[in-house]
Amino acid sequence: MDILDIILLTLSLSIDNFAVSAASSCGGGKAGWAQSAKAALIFSLTGLIFLSAGYYGGGKLLKFISSWDHIIGPLILFYLGAKMIKGAFSKQDDNPLCRNMNSLKVLLALAVATNIDVLAAGVSIAALEVKIMAVALFLFLFVNSAVLIGFGLGAKLGGRLGDKTEAAGGIVLILLSLKIFLEG
Repeated sequence: MDILDIILLTLSLSIDNFAVSAASSCGGGKAGWAQSAKAALIFSLTGLIFLSAGYYGGGKLLKFISSWDHIIGPLILFYLGAKMIKGAFSKQDDNPLCRNMNSLKVLLALAVATNIDVLAAGVSIAALEVKIMAVALFLFLFVNSAVLIGFGLGAKLGGRLGDKTEAAGGIVLILLSLKIFLEG
């Protein structure tokens, strides 16, 4: 696996992080710099932990995770997406999911849901005898960038479109959950 392969792998692993962070930022400028940086760090560190667990945990971990990954990740994303859609159409001014994007619990749930596939990638790169440091570096950089850009873009679009963006974000999470489930 050469450097271009590593870049393409880690870039593709970061795309779900972008989609979820853009959909979850809920718009209207609610995702400030500190909140975005916190989310980026949580998503990136979760990815690194999963990458390392897959790399060093090997085949036993893959057997366990592969039997559940196509169920757990989609369920979390579906639940959060439905909650966003409900919040977009509720009479409350603030959607609890948007308000809780500072919550470690919500951010960890999203980070876990979007990084489950990184476990399998870790097992694969170990089997290919690829050095983990280059993969870890690019994964960290791409996930950080994807989350920061996703939160920024979601906030800008949400500021213009309001609740429609929140509902659209929920739909994106549900569609992503269905895609992952069907591919599993």
